[in-house]
Parts: sequence; C-alpha cells; structure tokens
Amino acid sequence: MTHTRTGWRELIAEVPRDPFIPETIWVDRDAGHPQSGFVALSRQDDPQRWRELLAANEPVITQVDEGRTAVGDTGWSPSSSCSKPSIVADMLDALDVHLGHTVLEIGTGTGWSAALLCRRVGERGRVVSIEVDPVIAEAARAALARAAYSPVVITADGAQGYPDAAPYDRLVATASVREIVPRAWLEQTRPGGLMVTPWGTDYCNGVMLTLHVAANRTATGRFGVDLSFMRLRSHRRRFYEPNKTEIQHAQVTTTDVHGWDFFRMINSDQAAFSIGLKVPHCVLTVELNTVGADHNVLELDDITTRSWARLDANLTSPDKLVVRQLSPRRLWDEAEAAYDWWYDHGKPTLARFGMTVTTDTQTVWLDEPSTIVRAFALTT
Repeated sequence: MTHTRTGWRELIAEVPRDPFIPETIWVDRDAGHPQSGFVALSRQDDPQRWRELLAANEPVITQVDEGRTAVGDTGWSPSSSCSKPSIVADMLDALDVHLGHTVLEIGTGTGWSAALLCRRVGERGRVVSIEVDPVIAEAARAALARAAYSPVVITADGAQGYPDAAPYDRLVATASVREIVPRAWLEQTRPGGLMVTPWGTDYCNGVMLTLHVAANRTATGRFGVDLSFMRLRSHRRRFYEPNKTEIQHAQVTTTDVHGWDFFRMINSDQAAFSIGLKVPHCVLTVELNTVGADHNVLELDDITTRSWARLDANLTSPDKLVVRQLSPRRLWDEAEAAYDWWYDHGKPTLARFGMTVTTDTQTVWLDEPSTIVRAFALTT
C-alpha cells in the first residue's frame, strides 16, 4: 500500500468511515432530553438518514448497554462508537505518527481509527489495537480485512496494554481514563515516545492529555482540548442515587452561585476541570432545561460515602438557588470552595494544567510541575 505524508484531515477524507460502521446504529430517541434513551436505526430501513449521520462531523453510536439491549428496545448507555472525525484528527495530530512507527491503540471500536493509523505508519510500521468487547473486536477485524488493512486486533482489557509487541513508539487511547494513567502504558511506551489519551475525573470527564515519555520512565505533558469519550470499562464508576425518603431528610441551604457561575462550574475549559481535581470521588450529573427554559438540575454524588447534593438552578429566578445535601460529605460546599480556588488562581484554562506520570506517582500541576494541585494514590 503506497503512502504519502499528508495531514490527518486529508487522510480522513481518503479513508471514509462508512465501510467500518455496522448496518444498525443507535440514535437519540428525543434529542435534547437526557432521559430519552437510544433507539436502533437500520441502514436498510432508512438509508438516507444512515448516510447523513455518517457524513456529519459527529460521533456515531454503534453499541448501547454493552450489547445487552436488543433492536426494538430502548438503550440507555452508549458503550461503543465511531468517534467524531474532527476529534479523531485532533488526537492523531497530537500523536505525531510517522512512517515506520509501531503504534498501540486502546479501543478498536469500529476499526476506522486503526485503518487511519495503518495508512500513516505504512508497510514498515505496525499497528496493534486492543478491544475489550469480543463481538466488537470480531466485527472490526472483518471490516479491516474487507478494506485491506491488517493491524493486529487483540481482544483484551486495554488498561493492561499488550506487552507482547512492546515497546511502542506511540500509544493512543480512544476511551477515557479516570484519573490514573495505567502503569502498563508507561512501561510499554518507548523512551522518546508519546501517549495521547482522553483523561478525566469523576466530576469532569473528557480532556485530551499528551504525555512525552523520557528515558527515566517519567512521562510529562499538558492537557489540551475539551473532548468527550466513553470510559475504559475498568475505569467506570457507579452512581449513588438516594431514595425519596433519604432526600426528604437532606439539609436545605441556599448558595450565592448564580448565572454564569453555574455554567463555569460545568464547563471543562473553565472551572469544572479544577473542581474535579480539588473534589475527589465526586460524580457530576447535569440536566439542562429539565424543568423549563434555563431551569437546570445539578447533582453530585459519592457512592463510597453515600454522600449526595442537588442544586436546583432556576436561572430565571432572582432568588438564591436552593441546595440539598446528604452527609457525611457536603459535596456542594466542597465544589463551591473549589470554584473559589479556581477563581482566585486567575481562572486557569486547561492549557495551564499538566501531568507527570512515573511508575510510582502521578500528579497534576498548574503552570509548572512543582506547583502540584493533586497527587493521585496508585493502588496497583
């Protein structure tokens, strides 16, 4: 297969994703309503809409509920997709792949990204791609073979990497990690190599992290664009949802947070990233316009301590916003204090944050590695 050096956006145009998308995809049943669920869309039943969705610069959901939901039923949780083309281009730009490189991809999905990587590394390079779901992995192998691409597709937990083909010049993940970059990734990436992965906290999921691996097995890099990816399955977190009786006993207070404060607290490139760093083990759920126009609901929960908070954010009201909290943690108070920290430190954007990863420690810092915002405890 011949190869000429070109930009990723041009290469994406040369490798259409249509041949990698299954005949049945999943679409939002009622766009704009977060509890609407997903329904199947068959290429055979509606070929025009199927093609329109693939032609758009949007992700295409290819599996829901880890394959447990049958066609005709409502799915609730996307579990595999073909990523938004512009985001794929941004990540591959950051990866800086060259002819002859050996690349490890975490999360094969449809196989489209693996095909793009094969085009870039050429015949002298090698692409290894890991997919945790055996059904998805087999479908990707078949699609790649039909399109005449030959990466090695492994069915396994991507968090463990694939040591048999290590070391890798480049490692890219198409699933988000929660706080901890797997140690195996660092160990399997060649000194001088790059790792690119979506990274997030429980509160803020979806920021691109690019890490440069040094000879001393230390990786350092900065956070980039705001993006949203599904979590590695081993990095997912369960939610705590109190019942009505428990909510009735919640402490009710008010907050001075209002208007733009609310939107800054849920925006990754504004305060949300900092809040996620300063308030550990705190899951954020937001429902916009759920009660009416500009009447939003924000919930925080920590299943490990069974703590919970809800902000009733009616932004059209002049009254103070109402907060309900269940102890032992007062999650809203913690989030509000973290918002104040972000404001007091000059409202730092994502570009001011970086991360240092070693085999024993992982830290996120502001501006310089010595200014540590949070150190993460490594359990393995």
